[in-house]
Amino acid sequence: MQAFPSLSFCWQLFRFSLVSLPYLYFAVFPGFFVVMGQLLAKFRRTALEPITGYLVLAITGFLLLSSLAAANREEALLQLANFLPYLLLFSLLPYLLQPLTRLGQLATDVVIATIPINLLALLEYVLRSEFIPRWVRRLPLARWYRSRPHVGRAMVMFGHPNALAGYLVLILGLGLGLLLYHAQQQSVLKTDGRGDRLRRTLLYIGTFACLLGIFSSGSRNGLLVALSQLLLVCLFAKPSRKLAIAGLMGVVGLIAGAALLGIGRRSLDPAAWTNDPRIEVWRFAGELIQQRPWLGWGLGNFKLLYPPGLIPDYEYIAHPHNVWLLLAAEAGLPMMMLFTLFVGRICYRAVRRLITGSLPSSESAILLAYLLSFWGCLAFALFDVTFYDARINAMHWVVLAGLYTLVEAAPQIPQSDNPTEQPDAAQRS
Repeated sequence: MQAFPSLSFCWQLFRFSLVSLPYLYFAVFPGFFVVMGQLLAKFRRTALEPITGYLVLAITGFLLLSSLAAANREEALLQLANFLPYLLLFSLLPYLLQPLTRLGQLATDVVIATIPINLLALLEYVLRSEFIPRWVRRLPLARWYRSRPHVGRAMVMFGHPNALAGYLVLILGLGLGLLLYHAQQQSVLKTDGRGDRLRRTLLYIGTFACLLGIFSSGSRNGLLVALSQLLLVCLFAKPSRKLAIAGLMGVVGLIAGAALLGIGRRSLDPAAWTNDPRIEVWRFAGELIQQRPWLGWGLGNFKLLYPPGLIPDYEYIAHPHNVWLLLAAEAGLPMMMLFTLFVGRICYRAVRRLITGSLPSSESAILLAYLLSFWGCLAFALFDVTFYDARINAMHWVVLAGLYTLVEAAPQIPQSDNPTEQPDAAQRS
């Protein structure tokens, strides 16, 4: 009889891999592959109910067909790495993301682990600012930061400031929902131990530090998404006046900072928004869709088709700065609509469950956390494409898998497969 690592081992390996993902990047991906391999070998099937499973199979088939018909087939087949492994990860994760307290535990881990990233983003923003004294600018660390691309904007270990903002809006949504969860737990239990206070303090720091990181990135898109997340959580923050006040202060702080310092050294002049080069990029993407509407030009082919000089000062543009336009132009309109149906169905069921109140209050707060996080993903995708960064792509799929696990019937796991987790231990996690 073949022996498999316990689910507890797979869970701890996945948990470590996800928390260290922004710092170690590709070094942790072997951990993800080990977890997927062990889950697939153990259960010999995905954790998805039939409709979602068929949608995943259809998406996979359309992606393969589009890649085989691509203008540049080699590039398209290479770009499948941005989709297929993550579809498999999504299909297997529900086996690990239960009991549902694990979703809260995982979100807590990644929020707290992001604190150093936000502090580094603030440091980079300050050292790249024009307000610091000249003697500070001459320091080696300041010279190194100031020599990096994207003047006046922080990107820390990410390849672009927008990628940093795209990651942080995911974490901000998780953190806001977790703070609401802890507020509800405190109001019900009427207890507040030392460990609970420390965890809640770190969550407050990790969550609202994301606002500093997003502002330091100079991403207008990130700023707008963060404002929407803060306003949404204020609507649900009835159990905690403190959280509602903190959310409103975050809104005021972001707006005041943008008004006084600009956004990445860009003023709030409406002309800077209406003359955005994205508009011309979207127009070009529309032309590509009209020419090949069914199977598209192939994944990754947009950057090869973009004519240098189409937009002044932009000799190279990698994508159309909108996920739906990218999918339609590169994989075809049917693929774009199928992918939208797949994601939209999960989000619709999650929102419906939240509104109807069919979950206990604690699970509803965790559901809100994952909804706010995935809202950050969807809203950011209207004006940018960040899944080319594997760290952000992995977080997108983990959050979507969390939503799926919360709204669908959890697959049954035999007790013998997870003997170390008793019900009371799960409640403490």
